[in-house]
Formats: sequence, structure tokens, C-alpha cells
Amino acid sequence: MEYLVILSLLAILVYCINVVPALMPPTWIVLAFYYIHLHTPLMPTVVVGAVFATLGRITLYFISKRHFRKIFSQKILKNYDSLGRFLDKKRRLSIPLFLTYAFFPISSNYVYITAGLTRMKISILAASFFIGRLFSYFFWVTATHIVYMKIEDVFSNHISNLGILLFELSGFAIVILIGNIKWEKKLKI
Repeated sequence: MEYLVILSLLAILVYCINVVPALMPPTWIVLAFYYIHLHTPLMPTVVVGAVFATLGRITLYFISKRHFRKIFSQKILKNYDSLGRFLDKKRRLSIPLFLTYAFFPISSNYVYITAGLTRMKISILAASFFIGRLFSYFFWVTATHIVYMKIEDVFSNHISNLGILLFELSGFAIVILIGNIKWEKKLKI
């Protein structure tokens, strides 16, 4: 019963981390904390992480699609729409691309923000993300013997690190840059 409560709290935390568009620690570090300090079983920890990270990112996609698009001009939105149509049409390219990206411990928040801005179909991205994260979380959580810190440190170290803040800002800059590219012309759609 205790593990069920702990895993439920983990599910909520992972979901929330993945809905927030920036300044959150990587999910695998939170999973590692639970695995090491709270002794949650490896496979349930990884599965809960992958499921709720995917659900959180899907929510971020819909927030981006519904609310973030209001920030941009029609010209930029046209560029995003062109990219979305291209990715929806070129599944032979987009599936391996998304799957490969999901295997890396790199934040995916900007991918989901951009996906929402492009209004591309979420199913391919979400399925690829889930599969990739399932495997990558297993790898990273099992490699956690080097991660031994308090949960407060996970968040405070992430938010107070200048390099991470610059990385987060550059991620937003890339999202904006993607919107300024005339994808219809570049991809010959």
C-alpha cells in the first residue's frame, strides 16, 4: 500500500514537471531520487515515469496549441503550420526522428511546444516519446548510483544554474526561430 501512495505521488509530480514549459529538472533525476531514496521498485518507477511524462507533455502540446499560438503573428503561424503539415506527411522521417530524440535525456518541452504551435498530429510524437522514454528512463534510473541528493537540491540546483537557465532561454529562442523559417518554401510543400 505504501508503494502505491508513493508511486501515486510520483505520478502527480512527473505529470506536473512535464506540463511546465521550462525550468524543471529532468524527469529521470526525479525517478532516480524515488528509486534510490524511497526504494520504489525499478520497473513500476520507470513505467509511471514514462506514462505520466508522456501525459504531461501531451498536455503541454495542447496548451501550446491553444494558448501559445495567440502570441505569434499570422505570418509566423503560417510557417509553423507548414512544418506541421510536412511532419504529418513524412512519417518515415518524423517517427525515427522523434523516437531517436526520445532516447536521449534531453528535455522535450520545446519539442512539444513547437509541435503544438505547428498543430501537427500528436499521436506519432507521443507514441515515439513514450517508447523512447521507457527505455531511456530504465537506463538512466539504473545508472543512478552517482545521483545521491535531496529532492530539494534537484529543483534548486536546476533552477539556480546559469548554464541551465541559458539553455532554457536558448530553447525558447529556437522555438521562435523555427516559427520564422518559411517552411513551405524550404520543404517544398
